[in-house]
Amino acid sequence: MIMWSGQTYPIYNLTPPAGMYGHVEPVIGIQSNHPLNDTELYDDDAVLHYTDAGIKTVRRVISTLPGKWAGPGHKAECGSLLHPYAYCIGNPYGFGWAVKGFTPDEKQALAMPAFLHIDPWMFEPDTRAGKKPEALKGTLTVTELAVGSAYAIYRWDTVAEAFTDYSDQHKKTSFTATSSMFVYIDDKAFQSDGTTYYRAVKAKDVEEEYLI
Repeated sequence: MIMWSGQTYPIYNLTPPAGMYGHVEPVIGIQSNHPLNDTELYDDDAVLHYTDAGIKTVRRVISTLPGKWAGPGHKAECGSLLHPYAYCIGNPYGFGWAVKGFTPDEKQALAMPAFLHIDPWMFEPDTRAGKKPEALKGTLTVTELAVGSAYAIYRWDTVAEAFTDYSDQHKKTSFTATSSMFVYIDDKAFQSDGTTYYRAVKAKDVEEEYLI
């Protein structure tokens, strides 16, 4: 969670520590020449993160992240002559979240590793600015498969249904693995402002409970 230099905080007339951010940036890595379980911060430690509208990874030295803020109604000061940055982590309120995955469910342990590629991926409409959502096509790559085993891929398009119903209504395809990887190209698009989930599991792990 970052603050923008020159923006007044807290936002939305909230009371600190709420509202002490201007944007959410996903951190995807930490770089250090020391063991990551060493809690001391070193001058060359850095984070790698994405930005709101960019497609490149940004590297930022952690020691340059803290900013200044004089209290409610005042603007954040993130830059200096030495480090003229436009964003920073708030002081005394700086926080973030660690995302470890979905809420555990009874079949989570049965899910095969998979990753999703969307097309187009470099840009999507800003619906908050009034633009219409765009149809996205998904390609799911499932890995660590056992050759000769049968698998099924499921898709859910709402938060409420996700990972709860493994009936044929949500099954996209079934296949027998001929290698350790399987690529599934979904013929049904989903909207860029929507929610879609995929999961690949061994067919025998879900089909038995739906056989009558």
